[in-house]
Amino acid sequence: MQHAGQRQAAQTCSARRTVSVFTSTIFGFAEPEPGAAHRALVDAAVCALFGKPAPKVSVPSSP
Repeated sequence: MQHAGQRQAAQTCSARRTVSVFTSTIFGFAEPEPGAAHRALVDAAVCALFGKPAPKVSVPSSP
């Protein structure tokens, strides 16, 4: 049985700049795809916060 899930991440680089990522899924984060996708979103948001290019990511897919 799969359970819905949600995760939130927040990063602050100064008193004026904060980025928040809220990810919601009907699949739950124990599955590899939603967990990897959430990490990729958080990485991209933090890179954008610091003005850096986001890393290239490959999200695993189910067969």
